[in-house]
Amino acid sequence: MSDPAPKLKRGELAESTGVNSETLRFYEKAGLLHPERGANGYRLYDPEDAKRIRLAQRAVGVGFSLNEIKQWLENDTQALENALGQIETKIGEMEKLRKSLKKRLKKL
Repeated sequence: MSDPAPKLKRGELAESTGVNSETLRFYEKAGLLHPERGANGYRLYDPEDAKRIRLAQRAVGVGFSLNEIKQWLENDTQALENALGQIETKIGEMEKLRKSLKKRLKKL
């Protein structure tokens, strides 16, 4: 049986994900992260939290709200289906835009 992955301190998690400690606090207040408390009172994060942060960073970058992301992380099926629909629509719009720009570029 393998040992569980070691917990990360806030600074370690921030460094490994490229966000700062304030962002981690913000995500915690928004309900995206739920760190444990060590005996010394330090917040301890699971290595899976790094995946949650990367997902949140990508999703915020393309316009999703923290509330929507929280619903996804809570495995809200309807929220996940809605997000996938929005993404598919946006991909279609981006493909049309790409074609238009390619045509415009060819004319130059």
